[in-house]
Amino acid sequence: MQRRAANVAVTALLVSVLGACGSASQSEHPKPSPSYAADSVDARCRAQDWPQPMPDIQGQPFDPLGTDLKCFGNIQAVAPDGHDVMTDPGSGLGAWTVVSSNPGPGVKVGITTSITLQLRRR
Repeated sequence: MQRRAANVAVTALLVSVLGACGSASQSEHPKPSPSYAADSVDARCRAQDWPQPMPDIQGQPFDPLGTDLKCFGNIQAVAPDGHDVMTDPGSGLGAWTVVSSNPGPGVKVGITTSITLQLRRR
């Protein structure tokens, strides 16, 4: 539950930052609150057809908010020493590369399916 709340909070922050990059005409209109933005991302994810094939992210930078992983709500990202990068704020999320995933690429997974990613330092 805490990881889900943390993902929602990080997503809301990201949406807020990206929303601030709009044009001047957009800035004249009030922006939605971060909680509204996070709810919108969650709603868009839930509105997709599930299950979906697990993306092939081997060799790619680990980005839990990127296009490939943003809708999956149960990700465990395991560093070589065995700790979960998702629950360790000192890990530096951008410092990792995906070595493998379980389930593997192409396997149909649900929005809450447990996904384990093996990572290595970049």
